[in-house]
Amino acid sequence: MTNREIKRRILSVRETVKITKAMYSISMAKMIAAKGALADAEKYRDGCLSALRSLAPAFSESFFFRREGKRVGFLVVAADKGLCGDHNLAVFERARAEISAAEERYVFTMGNVLHDLFTKAGYEIDMEYLRFSSSYTAAETVADDILYLYEKDMLDEVKVVYADGVANEVRVVTLLPFEEKGDHPSEVFPKSQATLVKSVRNYMISSLRYALVASALAENKARARMMSQSTDNAEEMIKDLTAKYNRVRQESITRALQDASVTDGEV
Repeated sequence: MTNREIKRRILSVRETVKITKAMYSISMAKMIAAKGALADAEKYRDGCLSALRSLAPAFSESFFFRREGKRVGFLVVAADKGLCGDHNLAVFERARAEISAAEERYVFTMGNVLHDLFTKAGYEIDMEYLRFSSSYTAAETVADDILYLYEKDMLDEVKVVYADGVANEVRVVTLLPFEEKGDHPSEVFPKSQATLVKSVRNYMISSLRYALVASALAENKARARMMSQSTDNAEEMIKDLTAKYNRVRQESITRALQDASVTDGEV
């Protein structure tokens, strides 16, 4: 490799460093935003959980009891993009293990990368959400779709699989049926069907909202870590290339001096 080629390579790697540093900064900013959103999502979820626990003993609805069927819906949440290490693959592998254990399964994916992983693995995706966000609106849309299927007796159980950026692990949470009942019916909430339906919907939306934000936190943690490692590797490569450039340059100068000495001797 000539000096010109080495110099061109150094410039190319420096441009890569600019990109990885920028992506690291963006991921860190998104991670900080996700941490703030997660605190709010957790409060909202806990409030909805508490309300539903209080209501559960007063009703004999199918939301609260395990059905005899074996139809399990798996909502699997990951990223819409790559460049985040093994984040997407870890979620996929955990989901695949859970899905394989189910007698009758339905797969719902959130994220472009998951769509590709499940398709390549030969799975049929029953419902998919691409280019989604971790917003309340996204959680509301998915919650309404799943509740519709459950109320129409098309599913007997619903689980969500996602990477928890706080616990730093992939979690599998059963959303339906809701089996965390309180000991006594609440005297605060009116025992009406409308109240029940609203509480179940709020519980589903809040649980999914928490899962989406926790997943976004895990994704950006993984991407920031990967960009940091890429930057370190690129800067190490620049050091090696610079040392090689200086060595080749010195060898070139030494040869030129030797050639000049030979020429002077002949004269």
